[in-house]
Amino acid sequence: ACRAAGRPRPAGATASLALHLSASFGDTHRSARASKEQRREPPRTTKQATMPSKFAAISYLAALAVAGMPAAFVSAATHPQDLAALWKFKEEALKMSNNDASWRKVFETWTGRGEGCPYPECPHDPCGEDWHGTWHGVQCRELQGVKQWTLPDNVYRRVTNLHIPEWGLPGRLPESVCLFEMLEELDFDENEFEGELPACVGCLPHLREIDIEDNKFTGTIPKEWGNLKGLIEFEIDGNELLAGCIPEGLPKDAEWCGDCWSTCPSYDPYCGSYDCNSCVEWTKDPEIGTSYENTRIKGDRCPNEPNPPVCPWEIFKEEFEEQQRQEQELMRQKSEEAQQRRKEAMEEQKRVQDEFAAEEDVQQPQEEEEELEIRSKAPSTGAFLDEVEKEAPVVEEDDVSEDVSEDVTEEAPASAGPAAKCGEPVERLTVDDEACVFPFTVMEQNHCDCINHNEEDWCVIADGSWKKCAPLEK
Repeated sequence: ACRAAGRPRPAGATASLALHLSASFGDTHRSARASKEQRREPPRTTKQATMPSKFAAISYLAALAVAGMPAAFVSAATHPQDLAALWKFKEEALKMSNNDASWRKVFETWTGRGEGCPYPECPHDPCGEDWHGTWHGVQCRELQGVKQWTLPDNVYRRVTNLHIPEWGLPGRLPESVCLFEMLEELDFDENEFEGELPACVGCLPHLREIDIEDNKFTGTIPKEWGNLKGLIEFEIDGNELLAGCIPEGLPKDAEWCGDCWSTCPSYDPYCGSYDCNSCVEWTKDPEIGTSYENTRIKGDRCPNEPNPPVCPWEIFKEEFEEQQRQEQELMRQKSEEAQQRRKEAMEEQKRVQDEFAAEEDVQQPQEEEEELEIRSKAPSTGAFLDEVEKEAPVVEEDDVSEDVSEDVTEEAPASAGPAAKCGEPVERLTVDDEACVFPFTVMEQNHCDCINHNEEDWCVIADGSWKKCAPLEK
């Protein structure tokens, strides 16, 4: 916060500014902090300002997902470890405040990518596609000098700021704030927090700002907080019951390192509006260091070294990573089992196909041989007669004389030749719809109908070739 009470006026300030500072800085602290969020907004280049919003594109993709696009088409940007920590923070806050309405109001946007695209339309993604995030109070700003909102889509964003001031939130400060490994700012000023400060905050290695002024904290500043070597701004003003010494290692007492100027019109001496610059690039607060006005703290530094911190985020990280490994191992096993089942199913299918193909290979040559045998025969009476003679039974020598004697007594068969005729004309067609010509001669016998050979009926057509007869219609 920008305070002038008890501090030398910044060099270069105008008389008008001096009037406003002396008249209003001590009493209008809340109005000074009302624009804190705007003052800490990271600078944006013209190129960034004119480029289409990534979040708008993601929202469009989410709309496509609702219309039937695969859910995997849209991927979350927030690191899953931070997402798990946020769920624990929400659970603890609601439990210790007896489901307070103020906390519930804060958590209304903690779904999907905020109220504009809630879960399950969008995956849970508090970081979103810009520095201010999509969940109220959760921000993913610069991390060790890297603008996270400019990172490629395949790089996880980390939660760097918990920024929920001026909500009148009751209860104790949830210790689950200590689960955010990459946290840089803890800003819960002007709420109704009470009880002792959690010692575990002292093990957040990247913390550079703590702003918990104007609450109702009691006890002392935990000595573990002296391990926050990267802390630059520490504001605990207005906690009237907070007492004791300041742990060694915390920033030195706050002092002016920036400049402020009035933004009021010259005709309004009671305006009290101003803007400030700081000597620190990530904030516009002109007063940097440890600030403890309106507390019972006298400013003495604790004589002993800070206690070694107990770091819940390290335990949480180990447990989370172990859980991730177990889930990945389970997924790997299920994937291998599914692949094995698919392999066995494919092998069984191939075995059945091979058996079927083998049966086909056995049957097809037999059918082809039979068909080839018929087609290869010359379509002449002589060839057909030769086949008939091959199939004729062998006559024993003793039977020859009997046959001869019988032939003498029997009347000789009708002679073959074009003069022979059939008594009752028979009309038969071949399988190719060609007319059979009757009579035809086989083994010196005239036939007036198709003759049977190998369980098939045959006849002669006009060109003298043999053709298979079509079945008689019933």
